[in-house]
Formats: sequence, C-alpha cells, structure tokens
Amino acid sequence: MGDSGELVTAVHLLGIPHPSGYPLYVLLGKLWTLVLPIGTVAFRMSLFSAAAAAATCGALYALGRSMTLAPVAAAFSAGMLAVAPSFWAEANIQRVYSLNALFVILVTASAWRWCARGDIRVLAGGAFLCGLGACNHTYMAVCGVALAVFALIAEPSLLRRPLAVFGVAAAFVAGLLPYLYLPLRSRADPRLDWGNPETLGSFLEVVFRHGFWERRWLETPADLPIIAADYARSLGTELGWIGATIAAWGCLAWVAGFMPSVTGVRRRRLFVLFPLLAMAGNLAALALHGSRTDIFIWHRYYIPSYVMGALLSAIGCHALLARLPRRLGGLALILPAFLLVIGFEEHDRSRFRIGEDYASLVLRALPPGAHLIAEDDNILFTLMYLHLVENKRPDIDLILEGVGGSTPAPLKFDPEDDPLYFTHHPNWNLPDLAIVPLGVVFRAWRTGRPPPLPVVPELELDGEADPRVPKDYLTRNLIGQFHYMLGVTFEASDWRRARAEFGRATAAAPDNDVLFFNLGLIYRDDGLWDDGLAAFRRSEEINPRRLANLQRSRASDKIAELEVERARLAAIESVLSAGDPALRSMPVSSPEYHRLMARLLADRGEAAAARGHSLEALDRPTGRHP
Repeated sequence: MGDSGELVTAVHLLGIPHPSGYPLYVLLGKLWTLVLPIGTVAFRMSLFSAAAAAATCGALYALGRSMTLAPVAAAFSAGMLAVAPSFWAEANIQRVYSLNALFVILVTASAWRWCARGDIRVLAGGAFLCGLGACNHTYMAVCGVALAVFALIAEPSLLRRPLAVFGVAAAFVAGLLPYLYLPLRSRADPRLDWGNPETLGSFLEVVFRHGFWERRWLETPADLPIIAADYARSLGTELGWIGATIAAWGCLAWVAGFMPSVTGVRRRRLFVLFPLLAMAGNLAALALHGSRTDIFIWHRYYIPSYVMGALLSAIGCHALLARLPRRLGGLALILPAFLLVIGFEEHDRSRFRIGEDYASLVLRALPPGAHLIAEDDNILFTLMYLHLVENKRPDIDLILEGVGGSTPAPLKFDPEDDPLYFTHHPNWNLPDLAIVPLGVVFRAWRTGRPPPLPVVPELELDGEADPRVPKDYLTRNLIGQFHYMLGVTFEASDWRRARAEFGRATAAAPDNDVLFFNLGLIYRDDGLWDDGLAAFRRSEEINPRRLANLQRSRASDKIAELEVERARLAAIESVLSAGDPALRSMPVSSPEYHRLMARLLADRGEAAAARGHSLEALDRPTGRHP
C-alpha cells in the first residue's frame, strides 16, 4: 500500500518518484532487479528490503561485538530490532526504510571506530555514508548533523584543524553525488518524472520536499509536548517496555562507567551521546515536517530511533548479564523470541492481495481505450505499478493526477465515444456533464441521458475478511474506500444497500477522518442532518485540524453550517406538523410520517430535506420484508 507501487515503478522505469526523489534507492533497486530475476519486480524489491533489514540486524550485532559487548547482549539487540513492529513491517515491503536503517547503523559503527581510534579518516567515512544515505532518505542528512555535533563535543580540538573539518565536510558532499541522477534523468522525460527537477529551483524543491511542508501537523510550540509524548510511547511499543527499560538502563550504565569499553579515551566515554543526538534529530525533524499520519498513525519515520534504542538495549543487557551467573545469560534471548512468535501473524504478508485486487477491479471496469484519471497514493501507485510495470491493460490511458504537482492539460472528449473515468470524484460543476459512480470508478456522462450500468464484480476484496491477512492503516483505508464507493454507487437506486456499504466502510476504517468527512457531505446533501452531524463530529474527533485535501477543509466548519441548517429546517417542519392534522396523528418515528413530511417539504422547494425524510422512511422498520 502507499508509496510502494510508485517506488517499484520508479525502479523499473528508472524514473523519479515523489520528493526527495530517492536516487540511491532507485539505482540500487534497478541493479538488484537485474541481478535477481526472480518473480515480479515488486517481489524482487520486497526481497531487497528484506536483505537490507537483515544486513542491518547483522551490522548491529557486529557493532555490539566491536564494542566488546557479550555475544548474547549483541544478539539481544539485533533480535529486538528485528521484531520491532515498524522495522519488521518495512522489512518485507517495497520502501526505503530498511536501507535507511542500514545506513544508520553503518554511520554509528563509524562513530564508534572513530571514538576508539581517533582516525579522522574514519570520521570522514562516516560523513560520506551520511551523504550517501541521504540519497536514499533525507534523515541521513540529519544524522550527519548529529555526527558533526557529537564529534565537536567529543573532540573540541577539531575546530583548530580546519583542513580536517573541511575534509569531513567534503566527504559528506561527495556522498550526495547520486542526486545528480535527478536532473540528468529528468531531461530524458521518463514516464514518472515527479517535479521535473531539471532546473536548480525545481531540483531543490524535490530534494527539500517543498510541497510536503504545508501538510505538517505542528502549528504552535504547544504541540511539541504532544509529539514528544507519542514518540516516547512508541519506544515502549516498538522495543517492548522491557526492552525500552533495558535501553534506558544501558544509557545510564555507560554514563556511570560500568562498561569496560568506556574506560580510557574521552571520546569513548561520550559515545552514548551520539545515539541520543541521532534520536533527538529524528524526533525534531519529524515534529517540524510530519503530517498527522506521519507522526501519530505509523511510526516508520522513527525507525532510526528504534535502531539506536536497540543498540542501547545491547549495552543495558550486557550490564545486567555482568551481574548474573553466565549460565543464565541465554535467558535474555527469550524476549525477542517471544515477540517474534506473537508478531509473526501480524507481519505475514504471504496472503496479502488487497491492494492488487482493488486496482485490478478498477482496470477491469474500464472499456477498451478508456482514459482513467487516477489519484490518491493508496490507489494511484498500485495502478501505476500494474499498468506501467506489469503491462496490465496497455490499451488504457492512465493519467497520473497530481504527480509532481503538475496540472493536466485541458481535456477535450466526447463522453460517449471517448470514455473518461476517475478513481475519485473530480468535483466538476458542469451543467452538461454528470459524474456517475459505477462501482469502484466514476464516469463522465452527458446530463439527461440514461446512466450506464455500474460494474460491481465483487462485494468484498480478496483477503478483506481473512484474519490472517494483515490490515495496517492504509489497508483499512482502502477497504473503507471500496465500500464507500459501493455505497455511493447504490445511493440513488438502493438506499438500504448503500447504507449498509457505508456502515462497512466506517467499520473497516474507523480512524479515517477524510472518509467520515465525505460521508458527512453525502448525508448532508441527502438531508440526513443527524447522520451528517455524527459523521462530521467523528471526523473532527479523529482530526480537529485541517484535512489533508486540496481544500484544507475543517470538519468543525461543516458542523457549524449543518447545525444552522438543521435548526432552520426544524422550525419549518414544526410549522408543517402543527398545521397538518394527519401529521399530528402519526408517530414521528413511523415511515408514514416521514413520507408525508417529505411531500410537504418538496412542495416548499426543500429538496434535500424532502429526500432526507424519504430515506428515513426507508430506514424505518415496517414489519414487512423489503
């Protein structure tokens, strides 16, 4: 789900994915897929992530041993990282975080070797790795800052060696050279060319993720404690509260000088400062840049912190083992083994087909030669992969809406002979053109003509109801989108079925603020004021701030508008009820009451309110089978 389809497409096409462009991931991934021609390109890139994650754990173990930590302590830290939920979740899908974790531990190993030897060339090597790693994920630039601050604290005399400092800085810049891929490749106009980074301005916008800063959740300094508290909780969740406690003890044990590696050179005594600086930089960068979901929903952006936490847990484990009989040392491995067992089902993706199934349904719904305007990372990127990499439905014209912030050229088409489809409602307001929902797609259609029949080949996605298939946040959102689309399709012709699909959507994605906001709009337009208010209030409860949509809407604004409208119509309905003897004699909850009220409101020109009462009549039990 999410970015995976786009990243694999970029690897296959040697394209440019979303900012920061990830040139190292694209280039290494392309080489990997050529050297390892096994299965689909997506499967190969899953193996690439797994190999990088395994190498990270191995490098962490090696670092622990180089610090003279006991083998069991080093194995404990590698095991705790391996089963950390966010790290594990990224280890078998096609994203950049496993490779980033490998760079984090390699730089940390360089910092330790510099502490042990004092060789400036080792420090320069660490700076080079920071620059090179930043070509995979920009966090490594933050890690480079942490390394520089640590080096100056541990060895202030470096400031009196300008040539050495210059050499270290030059090594970092040399590591950034793969970024030259972006403007060079962009000039060839690949199919995926996000941001078109051919000029200096567009290149810097891509590298510094210019368009993503406006999505950040942080608004005032008062938000910082909230973010920090969530970060602290995530350490306990990811490393286990026992593992996090052992990591904290390791930090204290090192500072207190309980470790044999600490004795001697000042740099060694201060080494534990580097993991702490890297963790602080990780938190600060995400706090200043991350969206609500980046910070609070998934914690993959904190994986560098979990790597450092795992290293500190090795130190803590070593300190604890020193106080236990040697024969009991192996007991430390029980914790990662236990977490492995209980976490395996959650991370077993061997049956995961949900994203592919949804995208395949979209492609199957299209007639030959159709144009499809696709958006939303969760849907567009999988379609992009199937269409551009696996060559599914080569006859269609896939329009990548919003990729790189580009605006498509003005469209000229005949709705009947030149079919145009959408994965999401385009919010067009053209009197001669209707946007008709047809299952998992919308179609542009001439107003007034009989609408085409919807294509609904499935009422459930592959694996949706299978408890063995993991359901992360993005997957739940896609399941919710599927049932939302079915509900929108059935809304005009079969309200009860539509209502049931909307219920399945919210049950599948109970924390999707945009889904509830969109349902609030539907219920409002259908005159179902109470349902609309409930949906908007749930959206606000999930996210009281602006939504991550183009309009930057707030649910609170819609709540205020709908409360005013509901009060206005309540006054009208009160007058109608008082003036009609038939209405006064009916129970307010009866279907007959709602049908009669609907007629009276329609006569007054209140179309939405009339429809709302008509739908309420359908929702009321009548004692008869429908």
